[in-house]
Amino acid sequence: MAQQHASLLHHRPRPHRPGMSFAVVNGLTFGLHLLLACSAADFMATRVWGETTIGVLALLIQGSLLLWTAARYDRRADERGAAREQELEH
Repeated sequence: MAQQHASLLHHRPRPHRPGMSFAVVNGLTFGLHLLLACSAADFMATRVWGETTIGVLALLIQGSLLLWTAARYDRRADERGAAREQELEH
């Protein structure tokens, strides 16, 4: 029984960190938005519907993508944490 717990002492779980995909997707989206805002101001100011412009729509899409990737990462982190807890219990 002592050896069973000894192997768990040497296995140190890594902290939950966002993967590269989280940073790449959100970084590229932000970069694209920034590039369009600086170089294509007239395009971003084009009205789509009422007072809504392409820039506002792009910002909403960027925010939605950020929230979606954060929720996806959080769900994956919870699954990993639950799997580790079960592993430690057995």
